[in-house]
Amino acid sequence: MSEYTPLNVKTDYSIQKGFCQCDKIAEGCKEKGYKACAINDIENMSGVPTFHKACKDNGIKPIIGCDFNSFSLFAKNKRGYFELIQFTSGYNSENFKLMEGLKAVASKGNIACVVFSDSKSELHNKARKIPKDNLSSVLSKMFKNNFYEIIDTGTYYVDESLAEAHRVMVLSGMKTNFKKMRSINKERWEESNNQRFFDSSNFYLGANVLESQIDQISKLVNSCDEYEITAKPMLPEFKCPNKMSQDDYLKQLCREGWASKLTRDVLHNEKIKQVYLDRVQLEMDVIFNARLSGYFLIVQDIVRYVREKGWIVGPGRGSAAGSLVSYLIGITSVDPIEHNLLFERFYNEGRNTEDNISLPDIDLDVPPSHRDEVIDYTKGLFGEDKVAQVITFGRLQGKSALKESLRVCGSVGFSEMNEITDQIPETQEISDKISASGENSVIMWALKNNPDDLKSWCFINSDDELQGSLSHEFDLAIKLEGVIKSKSTHACGVVISKNKLSDICPVIDNKSGDPVVAFEMQDLESQGHVKFDILGLNVLTKIMEICNESN
Repeated sequence: MSEYTPLNVKTDYSIQKGFCQCDKIAEGCKEKGYKACAINDIENMSGVPTFHKACKDNGIKPIIGCDFNSFSLFAKNKRGYFELIQFTSGYNSENFKLMEGLKAVASKGNIACVVFSDSKSELHNKARKIPKDNLSSVLSKMFKNNFYEIIDTGTYYVDESLAEAHRVMVLSGMKTNFKKMRSINKERWEESNNQRFFDSSNFYLGANVLESQIDQISKLVNSCDEYEITAKPMLPEFKCPNKMSQDDYLKQLCREGWASKLTRDVLHNEKIKQVYLDRVQLEMDVIFNARLSGYFLIVQDIVRYVREKGWIVGPGRGSAAGSLVSYLIGITSVDPIEHNLLFERFYNEGRNTEDNISLPDIDLDVPPSHRDEVIDYTKGLFGEDKVAQVITFGRLQGKSALKESLRVCGSVGFSEMNEITDQIPETQEISDKISASGENSVIMWALKNNPDDLKSWCFINSDDELQGSLSHEFDLAIKLEGVIKSKSTHACGVVISKNKLSDICPVIDNKSGDPVVAFEMQDLESQGHVKFDILGLNVLTKIMEICNESN
């Protein structure tokens, strides 16, 4: 029996266009009894890991796609998934040849192509243009049985009650508000394709189910396998001297550090010496069993490079200082036994399973003016196409969500807006209290716990409803909390892979033209990507300046 599946779902990773949060869309599908759901964000695949996990957690078959404005591509199997990643990476690069890319993926048969009814009038790219009346014909010949034309206006928010909050984000993206939107010229509305969101509220989950389309949708869904996208760590190969194994080279570095770093008091006191021996043996057993020698060797090599250049590197931040191996091989400058630091705080092997190995997390602090040189060094070591920085997304929190709502609604002036939002605490300041209360909204927490501060504008009445002169704006702001508003390059995250990155995870160019891995930091490990934290710390530059002046 044919069943409906939402195929054209835009999550909030379609920034300021889509409003579906991955966990909410998966829960919504489960509530409605849908067996499958597809992610189809605009020109990016950043939400795929979160979406895939949310669907699996809710018993929903995840289908992975990407919207390229006039057509969408969907992975039919795991091979198709990686082909879609490669196509998306190429599409977002400067010299991508669209027609060649389409022919390549079409010929392999692992990807389905869909033209939705609300597509724009042209298939456009820097290299080619195909008029709409020829679009379906061209793609149909390429993809043959893997081509579909489906009427689907798209799912941009989970519930109809979110329509106006979605409009707030759309107007924010257009850098205008409700009062000024009428003055926007026709050409800009047509270019943005946003007018439809103000003409109708039928962009929620299941809003426009057409019986005539269900057979086509089911045919596509049934042609797609259900596959896993998580992977074990793909550590790059670290080349050791004299053809030594990574384990043996790590042992050698530890022996060298043992001789150079441990004091006579340690080496000549058998009782204390045994404590060090037991500790280093324990750590090595854990590292070898998890096959993580390469990780430690890569980090120590980066630290060695920084020091050889005469730059200062941080002594060891966070739990990494709890590793004696890290201390012996020069990654950290803190003796963990002398300072009673625990290795288990740094790395807990109990988290490892047969299918998943947890990666260590060592933060390296370097002078900001030399951070790019450090990254360039890793590129020279492992290959330009195997090293990239990491994307990060800015989400609206309580204060910023309320400010966005007030600004786009045009309800108050700038000074009063600041006066109101000053009453909302910063998320990090009350994170523990919010967790203890079970409340998901910082704004709602503030209304419940600091009612007097906000009662001039909004309060909760005896029926647990919002009231007050700005209650509508507060309600919209609560719906905006947690939604993605912006993207940028992460301050410290760097991915180093044994494979060409654009083949295994989506890669885009940032504003500076540098390649950036388009999966978030927290998603990288589950996908098998090895992340290193290299942070530019201003205080190290100041210390270097003081040392240079004193010398």
